[in-house]
Amino acid sequence: MGGDYGPSIVVPAAVKCLSVHPELSLVLVGDQTEIEPRLHGLPESIRQRLDVIHTLVRMDNNSKPESVLRKFKDSSMYLAVNMVKEGTVHACVSAGNTGALLLTGRHLLKTIPGITKPAIIASIPAPISGRRCYILDVGANVNTNAEQLFEFAVMGSVLASSLNGIESPRIGLLNIGSEEHKGTEQIRLAAHLLENTPALNYIGFVEGNEIFNGRVDVVVCDGFAGNITIKTSAGVVKVIEELLKERAAKNWLTRLAAMVASPLLSTLRGEINPARFNGASLLGLQGIIVKSHGNAQSEGFFHAIEQAFREVTDNVPELIGSRMSEFLEHRNKIEPLLI
Repeated sequence: MGGDYGPSIVVPAAVKCLSVHPELSLVLVGDQTEIEPRLHGLPESIRQRLDVIHTLVRMDNNSKPESVLRKFKDSSMYLAVNMVKEGTVHACVSAGNTGALLLTGRHLLKTIPGITKPAIIASIPAPISGRRCYILDVGANVNTNAEQLFEFAVMGSVLASSLNGIESPRIGLLNIGSEEHKGTEQIRLAAHLLENTPALNYIGFVEGNEIFNGRVDVVVCDGFAGNITIKTSAGVVKVIEELLKERAAKNWLTRLAAMVASPLLSTLRGEINPARFNGASLLGLQGIIVKSHGNAQSEGFFHAIEQAFREVTDNVPELIGSRMSEFLEHRNKIEPLLI
């Protein structure tokens, strides 16, 4: 029950998800005295699929991530991830401290064979293609080498295929130009690995202005560039929303124009609504963890639960493990050429 709002947004999101998916059961981990009152009056068909695990211990965003393994083993975050490890639940959704969640996931769940580092993957709207564009890594690893970028490409391809139903997702490496000589040595080496892996639909380098135009389904980068990209995107959406409100209220003529264009504006707001894209998966672990934004409202947390549910349905970790085992031998044949 981490995040800025705790049970006040998590419980309504959980109830909505249970209403949508009759086959789903959820476990809420947190302060029972805050959770239980919000469950009163629920239909029995929903209440019987909702369990509560009590703990008063929780981390805040000011806590050092490494302290979760020493001081916070009774926290809602640690208990929830440990339930995934023990097989009590199939996935964990948390709005808590990102660093602590990543550290706990790596400690308890371990990485999938063939994956050296997990990555955080997020999605943004790509209106021209009518789909989503997935970006990884968006913050787990500041420094990455060519082999790890290759692993990110495999994991991103699997998730995009699973969640978007794309048979052969288009993969691009985020770079400062499209020319072969552009970028760091590790990015160029990663490009060589991807170019020599026909089973992956690698389309080449992509620049920042191409992320939203539908040219690519999966953008691969290190966590430094990815984090800046995803936060800049969120900032742009907020600016657009504020500009629309400001311009619409400027005078009677703009207010009239806004009324006439209301259906169009509502559709636009729906397409870029950040809540729809809430939920960043920690890929590469032997279990499913989805990170919700800390200040997400109930609708956003609902979408994070939905994403976890879909990953469980498709067994994404197993798909990643299977794909990595296929590519490992192939990659090892290519790597000597890079020396």
